[in-house]
This record gives sequence, structure tokens and C-alpha cells, in this order.
Amino acid sequence: MTSHFIRPIFLPARNTMVAPKRKKGSATEIDAAAVRKLAKECLDTKGKLNNIVTLLELCEVRCNIPLPQEYEIIFMALTGRSQSETEEIAYASFVSIGHVYATLLERGDLKKKRTGRDVEEQEDVSTQVAKWLRENRSVYVQLAFSYLSHREPAMQVAALESLMSVVKDESYQLKEFHNALYQQVVNICVANDNMSDHLLEKITENINTYDDVRYYFYKDFGKILGSALDNRNDIDSKMKTTSKRRKRSFATDKLPAVLTAGFNILSRIRDPVEESELGTYLYESDSSREKKPVVASAKEHKRVFSECWLAFLRQSMSADMHKRVLLAMHKKIIPFLSKPTLLIDFLVDSYDHGGAVSILALNGLFTLITEHNLDYPDFYTKLYALFDKNLLHVKYRSRFLRLVDLFLSSSQLPSYLVAAFIKKMLRVALNAPPPAIVTIIPFVYNLLKRHPACLCLIHREQAPDAVGKEVEDPYLADEPNPALCKALESSLWELQTLKSHYLHTISGLVRVFEEPIAKQPSYDLEDFLDHSYATLFESEIRKKTVAASPALATHTEIVGIFEPVGRQIADFRCFEL
Repeated sequence: MTSHFIRPIFLPARNTMVAPKRKKGSATEIDAAAVRKLAKECLDTKGKLNNIVTLLELCEVRCNIPLPQEYEIIFMALTGRSQSETEEIAYASFVSIGHVYATLLERGDLKKKRTGRDVEEQEDVSTQVAKWLRENRSVYVQLAFSYLSHREPAMQVAALESLMSVVKDESYQLKEFHNALYQQVVNICVANDNMSDHLLEKITENINTYDDVRYYFYKDFGKILGSALDNRNDIDSKMKTTSKRRKRSFATDKLPAVLTAGFNILSRIRDPVEESELGTYLYESDSSREKKPVVASAKEHKRVFSECWLAFLRQSMSADMHKRVLLAMHKKIIPFLSKPTLLIDFLVDSYDHGGAVSILALNGLFTLITEHNLDYPDFYTKLYALFDKNLLHVKYRSRFLRLVDLFLSSSQLPSYLVAAFIKKMLRVALNAPPPAIVTIIPFVYNLLKRHPACLCLIHREQAPDAVGKEVEDPYLADEPNPALCKALESSLWELQTLKSHYLHTISGLVRVFEEPIAKQPSYDLEDFLDHSYATLFESEIRKKTVAASPALATHTEIVGIFEPVGRQIADFRCFEL
């Protein structure tokens, strides 16, 4: 990075085009203590303000990647320091300049001071110094922007702290929040491929601390996403590229990184607050103003929150990002939107997507149906279709079954529908892993207890002419419509099959159906939903007594391979004691 540094007119300027001969105490030999000394001299003596230029030069780190050992030697030969030493000096210099400018601002040294004479032709020295300080502060701000993408987390955090300090100072100069500068901060942060966890934590800390910062983050990030969407639509329609489109194209080029960084920030922002909770601002406006600022309105906060999230959901997301958004949907997004029904298209498309995405869309979709009067007549048909051979193997199995239990909790559901779900669950359980079967059995038991009309599935009697003969199951497993699958005409022979399961935990659970269901309490499904192979193994080894042989146990008679007929192994001399 090449910066243009300007020296005060009353101090001799150095020709920066000619490399001066290095002397003792020169830049190559400077250390952190010397950096602090340079900063102190700036504040103690106006004649030493040129030290700001020296500190800015020390801030320039030209290598933002770790160097291989062979290049490190060349780096030391050129700069007189190792790369790590250079970065340490740059960090110390950057922090020192921030302290210098904070003190100078507090003193008022950056304010313009004019004499009573013609201000256009004659300025006093202090005015020229203030102008010079402001110009070099602009260089410092540009350095801070470059540091936001530095590989070292400490550099990133220091840069953000400095920029937020500048935003605050400039806001008080303008007498309003300096969003033009803050928007640049947001642009660089969300497009940062190298964002560290420390920087992410600092960004969210600022957003969660100051209500105006949170408001403008939603507003600015929403604009970035809107520009990216407009640009993508322009490309899709094959329109001629304009200069305006070229200016905003970075958002499309870096869209995956923008979405990832943006979501990481959005998901960490605390929920929108009530108006009575607003009141902590980076820039405190004049309380005597008659008009209340927009950042003090909870309605405005909800509006920019909604616009930001809706712009986010309109983007083309990766499968992983799609899942992350759906996981946050029902708690972090829907409750705080101005119009939650605007999510209908997104959630319905997600529900129709299939696989894990459909499972994760369930919660948000059900919230819209139950709380926001969404009419979706095919909901249970789509839900039924999700039960396939892969369902009980997916990562989100327990989450899905919790939701299905909620969806089937109403006693007003038709018996044919409940019977279809019971039959489908047990059919897929035949090829499911043991942790899933352990959940399905009590789930089915609760459904039968909740809907007595389905008990005929257990006590189905054969026709007299069918006794002792093979009978075809009338249930149509491949029928997508639960109303047409003939589940109520079938029986739960799958339970009898599971009684022979190799794992005693499962075969024992199935035997509960041999008892009168009406007299037994329902199961607490939470006791079974989070089972895994590890928990099943743990429960087996903790048993004090083993009622039967372990699962997959074998009994083999061991015979000596050298033992001849009629002789014992001990007869051989090699076994004599």
C-alpha cells in the first residue's frame, strides 16, 4: 500500500523518493518503546508532529501472508527486521496513532481556527496544522480499512476499534450518525474472506451495545444484498453492462463470502428490542430536538430488520447456508418480522426441496400455519412424503420427529391420516438404525393411545378363509397420498418383526404392545429422541445382570488343531511340565 504523507509547512520536508542512509535509531532499529516515545513527543511538542508521518510509515505492512523461510531472509535484508517484528511495530504504531488523534481531538487541535481577516487568503498556522492533521488522519483511516483484512486478528480488531472511534467523532462533528463512513466499514467486513473470530466478536459486540449501530448495520447490509440481487438480475437478463453495475459488481463476485460473513453476524445479533429498551447510542443526539430520531423508534428497527433478512433470503444460497438459515428461522427471524407472511414463498419452496432442507423448513412453515393463518392444504401430504428410507439416517432426525409429534398431537386429525403415519413409520423402521427404532416404537405407542380408532391395526382379525394362508398387506407403501394408501385396512405386522430384533432394548420395547394400551401411561418422547449408538452401548454395559446373550453373540466350540483322535493335548511332549 502506498500512502501520501504531508508534512506541516513549518517543518522541513524529506524527499521520500531518495532512500536516506540508515542511522542509529532509524526505522529499521525502532522498537515498541521507541514507537511510544514518538507518540508522546507528538502530544508534548507541536514541533514533533512530523512523528505522525513516521508512525504512519511504520504502519505499512506490505506482506499480509506468512513468508516461507527462504523469503524471510530476503525480507530481513530489505527491511532490517523479520516479518513478525515488522508486524509488531506496525501494530504498536497503529495503536499509538489512534491514541494521538484521540488526544488531539479532545484538545480541539483538529478544528479549524480562523482569524478575523480574509479567511480565503490568509490562514493562521494553527489552521494549517489542523488541516494537515485531518489529511493525515484520512491516511490513517485508509490504513485501518486495509487492516480489517489483515491475517492477524489483533490487527483486525485494532482497525475496527479505530474506525468506530472515527465514526463516533465524525458523527458529533456532523451532528448525526456518520453512516457514509460506517457503511464502508460494513462493506469491507462482510466481504472479508479473512474475518477472524475475534473480529466477528468485536463487530457483534458493537452492534449489540449500540442501538444506532445495530439499526445502521441492518440498513447498510440490506443495501449490499439488494445491490447484489439487482446485479444478478441484470446478468440473468443479459442486459448491457453499465458503469453503475460495474461499481456494485463486487457484491456478486464475493456473494458466498458476503452471505457467510453476514449470516455469522446476523445470527449473533440480539433480538430486536421494545422501544422502552432503546437508549444506548454511539452518537447521542441533542435531546432538545422536537423530532425523535429514527434510531429511537422500535418500529423503524423492525422495518430495517425485516428488509435486511428478506434481502438475504432472496439470494442464491449454498445448501449448507440454506440449512443454517432454516435452523434459525422460527426463533431468530419469524417472531420479529413486520410481515412474517412474506416468508411463505421461501418456506414453501424449501419444504418442496426434499431431504434435510424440507425437514428444517417444517418448523417455520408450521409457525406460519398456526400463528399467521397460512392456508397450506397439502401440508400433511408433504409431511407424509418425507418418510422415506433415508429419513431415519439423517442428522436432523430427532428435530424432525419432535416436530412430527407436535403436528400429530391434535385429537381432531382423521384416523386414516394417523394410521398412514403409523404404518409408514414402522415400515421405514424395519431398515432403520437402532437409535431411530428406539424412538419410533414409543412414538407409535403414543399415537395409538391418542387415537383409539387406530387400535384395529393391532387387533386385526383374519378372515376365516385366510387363516393359515399367506396374506398380502393391503397397505400401499408407494402411494404418496395418505388418504389412498389403505393404511386402516392393514395391520402392524412390523411390530412382530421387530420383536425378533437382535438388540434386546428394541425387542423388549415392542412387547409393551402386548399389554392393554388404555391402562398404560404414555411415553415421554424426550427420553428417546436423542439416543445414539453411544448411548445404547453405554446403557448396555451399565446393566448389572445380563438377561440373555449380548447382541450378535456367537457360540463356537474350540478344538485343538493338532489333537489326534483318542489322545489329549497334554499327551504331547511339548505340553509336559
